[in-house]
Amino acid sequence: MTKIVYIGNDKWHSCLESLLHANGLVIVHVFIPNNSSFIKKICIDNNLNYTITENINDNYDLISNLKFDIYLVIGHPFLLRDKLLKIKSGIGFHPSLLPKRRGRAPINWAIIDGLKESGVSLFHLDKGSDSGNLIFQEKFKIDEEDTSSNLIDKISFILVNNLKNILLSWPDIPSISQNEDEATYTIRRRPKDGEIRKDMTSLEAERLVRALNGPYPSAFIVMKNGERLYINEASTNEYKD
Repeated sequence: MTKIVYIGNDKWHSCLESLLHANGLVIVHVFIPNNSSFIKKICIDNNLNYTITENINDNYDLISNLKFDIYLVIGHPFLLRDKLLKIKSGIGFHPSLLPKRRGRAPINWAIIDGLKESGVSLFHLDKGSDSGNLIFQEKFKIDEEDTSSNLIDKISFILVNNLKNILLSWPDIPSISQNEDEATYTIRRRPKDGEIRKDMTSLEAERLVRALNGPYPSAFIVMKNGERLYINEASTNEYKD
């Protein structure tokens, strides 16, 4: 029986749901941010112990008293510090083909940068940012019409289909070093970065709209009066009446 401390958010709620009734797995405790109302409901409906926290590292005393085997981190903005990593090992997740595109907003950047494919990586937690030894990777295609919401669905599908078997195999799972010479990083994006500027090409603007479609603040145009006009759909095709 593998006992899991689950750390995640609403974006990847299907991952938690997929593990709830898996034979051989037990969710000991769930840690979620304050705005994860969907996962909170899952916890309540399934009698799971949960804690609302913005930073998992603030919960050392609670975690140190839990009886579990492994952390599973599926969407959290803070790295687990040494104190927590000394308690137990863990598995992290990143929506890119590591070591490429470590860091922030990889889903948004994949569309903005016009990638034709990306992937899902699961890795052993360590002190670095998305730098642990690889456990699993799978590619997926990015279509020209894909939005961030579409990519979240594709990523969730891959996670749901693979997480259970990996966790059931713990600790006998792969551990493949990442090639640091190939590592690249994306940077954080803020809501203000969603502005469609006059110096953008139509393709750049269209990609920005698709990249911010879904659980993100939409792309926008700043009007002459300073107000923002939010854009949820765009096309580079010329309109003909």
